[in-house]
Amino acid sequence: MKADPEILEDGKRLLQAGADRELLLVFFRDRGFDKIDSIRAIQRLLGVKLADAKNLVDLSQAWSDRYESDAELKEVARKALRQLAASLELPRITLERDDNAIRNRARPT
Repeated sequence: MKADPEILEDGKRLLQAGADRELLLVFFRDRGFDKIDSIRAIQRLLGVKLADAKNLVDLSQAWSDRYESDAELKEVARKALRQLAASLELPRITLERDDNAIRNRARPT
C-alpha cells in the first residue's frame, strides 16, 4: 500500500497535538499502513534517518506482533545468502549490520 497523504497529514496533526510515537504508529497501522509505510511516515514526520525510523517501528508495541517473525526471516535470508556464496565459492559475505544488537535489546512490554 502506498501511504495515503491525507493519513500522513492527520498523523502530523496528531504529533503537533502531543501524540507520542507509539500512538502515531498505532494510528498508521489502524489505517492500513504496512511496516514500510509506517517507517517512511515516521522518517518524514519526525525528521529522523531511515535506520532510526526502522528501529522505532521494529521496537514499537504497535508492531511487536511482527518482531519475532521478521527476525526469523532475516536470519533465514542471511543463512541462505551465506550458503549460496559458499556453494559458488564466492568470498565470505559480511553484512554491514548485524541485527543481534536489536534482537538483544530489551523488548518493550
